Amino acid sequence: MIPIIKESLNFLLISTLASIIFAPIMIEILYRFNQVSGLKKTKLGSREGTNSMFLRIMNVTKTNGTPNMGGILVWIVVPIVTFIFAPLTPVLKVLLLGFMLFGFWGFIDVAIFTNGFKNNAKMKALQETFEWRLAKLTIAILLNLIVMFVLYRTGEFTTMNIFSVLSIAVSPAILILAAIVGQFAIYSGELTDGLDGLMMGIFTIITSAMIALLTIQGQYEFLPFLAILLGVQVVDLYFNIPPARFWNGGPGAMPIAFSIFFIGLVTNNLPAYFLMTAITWVIMGSSAIQILSMKFFKRRVFKIAPLHHHFQAVGWPQYKVTMRFWLFTLFLSILGIYVGLL
Repeated sequence: MIPIIKESLNFLLISTLASIIFAPIMIEILYRFNQVSGLKKTKLGSREGTNSMFLRIMNVTKTNGTPNMGGILVWIVVPIVTFIFAPLTPVLKVLLLGFMLFGFWGFIDVAIFTNGFKNNAKMKALQETFEWRLAKLTIAILLNLIVMFVLYRTGEFTTMNIFSVLSIAVSPAILILAAIVGQFAIYSGELTDGLDGLMMGIFTIITSAMIALLTIQGQYEFLPFLAILLGVQVVDLYFNIPPARFWNGGPGAMPIAFSIFFIGLVTNNLPAYFLMTAITWVIMGSSAIQILSMKFFKRRVFKIAPLHHHFQAVGWPQYKVTMRFWLFTLFLSILGIYVGLL
């Protein structure tokens, strides 16, 4: 146990140093290629009204022009350091495949659909529609299916154990279910990336908790990867806390959320995973409720969704929302560790 922990700490320091060097370079490149936020007033797709409230709570007069693809730091540094230094097992290779795949999907989403059409009001309105989001969700689930199939082909994922009591043989139906749940896990992480420091702070806590749980359980395969991820997250959070030097966007949120779900799945820690990440699922649930209510009943449940923006709309300052969500995550992560040891 001691050697793998020491080795993982070495990897954490390496990834931290690499991120410290890479982050300022990345920020300069994002400014140079105009990969910055440019929120403007648009109609809300097929719904009535505009995004005026969102623009107000996001304080766009001050925040427009902030680089919004800072997650490239995570997407680039984590795989490179892992490939160079960490021992690559078959399952870890699949994890890295999914990590890079969803980082790329997040990159395309921001670079093309967000930044590429930031001055196109019709396209921005289209991206707010239920149909657009459903199409994106379908494509992403297909990507998850590919990753789950590759995982199954390794021969390392043949059964799922819940609380060491219920053992489920992995079948095509299980793979499809894992792909669907995995995509919602990714989407929940992406939606959490809505305030300075919110998503990165939450997942830094979750990553730390997962490291603690796996160490206590004696499951060491993913410790080097998680240590590398944690080192990058610490540097990312330094630049992401208010006022953010960059926002992460899909290139950071998607691969991080995928990784934590994937590790929870293959280490038979899904109950602990769902507790640790519960706040992200609540955030996603609030968005889903709002979309479905507006689609079918033409009524708002929240002033604005996801949930963290609702709290802003009722008068909470951004730092209050962020810090309280961090605290909820910390408590739920401790509870998740406890459940994982039952």
